[in-house]
Amino acid sequence: QQPLELTRKILRDKQNKKNSGQPIPVFPSWVYERPALIGDFLIGTSLSTDTTVPIGTLPLASQESVVVEDLLYVLIGVDGRYITAQALVGRQNRAFSLDPNLDLSIKELVTRILPVAASYSAVTRFIEEKSSFEYGQVNHALAAAMRTLIKEYMILITQLEHLQRQGLLSLQKLWFYIQPTMRTLEILASLATSVDKGECMGGSTLSLLHDKTFNYTGDSQAQELCLYLTKAASVPYFEILEKWIYRGIINDPYSEFMVEEHELQKEKIQEDYNDKYWDQRYTVVQQQIPSFLQKMADKILSTGKYLNVVRECGRDVTCPVAKEVIYTLKERAYVEQIEKAYNYASKVLLDFLMEEKELVAHLRSIKHYFLMDQGDFFVHFMDLTEEELKKPVDDIVTTRLEALLELALRMSTANTDPFKDDLKIDLMPHDLITQLLRVLAIETKQEKAIISADPTELTLSGLEAFSFDYIVKWPLSLIINRKALTRYQMLFRHMFYCKHVERQLCNVWISNKTAKQFSLHSAKWYS
Repeated sequence: QQPLELTRKILRDKQNKKNSGQPIPVFPSWVYERPALIGDFLIGTSLSTDTTVPIGTLPLASQESVVVEDLLYVLIGVDGRYITAQALVGRQNRAFSLDPNLDLSIKELVTRILPVAASYSAVTRFIEEKSSFEYGQVNHALAAAMRTLIKEYMILITQLEHLQRQGLLSLQKLWFYIQPTMRTLEILASLATSVDKGECMGGSTLSLLHDKTFNYTGDSQAQELCLYLTKAASVPYFEILEKWIYRGIINDPYSEFMVEEHELQKEKIQEDYNDKYWDQRYTVVQQQIPSFLQKMADKILSTGKYLNVVRECGRDVTCPVAKEVIYTLKERAYVEQIEKAYNYASKVLLDFLMEEKELVAHLRSIKHYFLMDQGDFFVHFMDLTEEELKKPVDDIVTTRLEALLELALRMSTANTDPFKDDLKIDLMPHDLITQLLRVLAIETKQEKAIISADPTELTLSGLEAFSFDYIVKWPLSLIINRKALTRYQMLFRHMFYCKHVERQLCNVWISNKTAKQFSLHSAKWYS
């Protein structure tokens, strides 16, 4: 009991940490403190007050009658007079001790029947343990399905007791009647042991059940039993799956689902240079992917992500082709449903970005400014800011530049751009070459050296430090993120400086034309 209590506490702490808002429900402590509530054997508590007659002194027929009565008790987890359960060692199967004076022929039959009692003991312990909330909804559902089967077994034992009271139940008959149940309990016990050994929860429990179901191909009775259990256990998992692929919501308090949610702020996309939000907000947990959904894992992840983006913008989305997902051995059924949900989610997000959030118009706007598409705007802007940008960076007043930018935008054809107000000025701390070197050094041996190096001795002029920045709001920031904008900025800085050089060349050319008007003598000194 002690290690089980510890396991429950570890699981509970983990789950409460994840669901800080709503604590996980817990059974009261007396459920675990009263061993008589569990259907398993009570070791070391001899409840019987009967005086036991030594079995060796009884005739054979009486021995058989007494042993049948004992067996009926042992089969439902209660010690008999001459057959008693031994204490468990670790996770081993239950063993029994028989009275040594028992007749050999009877002993032989009893040892054949006892594995049923051992299986019953294992299954009962599993049901009691996994019914606790801490082990998750899938294990809880599996335990409930097993409990239903155990009830049927108890009905059989009750009927056999009725026969025994009428004196119609011999040991041989008991062996005959118990045959069909023997196989069922053996399969249940093997499943319980496998789930326990693998410490399975959620998706990993379903994988194990699915693989067992497949392994029993050819044994229709065993396969049907496993199919029943897998169907029952998969119901809570599929409920989480349906919410995710049809609505983009994760409701997984016990960490059983294949997709895990991490707390990340979408506002950070504006400052982060990586695509962390999209890649890390929702991730796939490999061990929680049921083996029958393995091929579709990436599509399931993307489907929910797409719907989640739209949902975070305040729009409620529900897939119109939503159908209940039911476990079946034919994988095609899931594939079709998930494909439909995926296609719907893709279309919803694409339409949302293209039409409502005007993605293409934003990209066109970025092209106007960062790729210098608006010629007249740049002529105006450079004419207005030429004097200011010649100064060293530290002497430049950013607000003055912002005001000149505003003026240039209003005076040029850029005035018709609906997103012109998203354009901002950014004075960089490094020149373009240093910025490029820093980018190229990422994840290389030189990274530390370059980042910790002192800024160049040269004081940057406004022209060398100048760049545009662009404000992008969620959800467009998923596409036009900081990484993409930095690439645009580097292209722009290069082209902007080229434009400045071109203007200088034009000025030289114009002054050359002026020089040619003078007489040859004075022009000689000029040339």
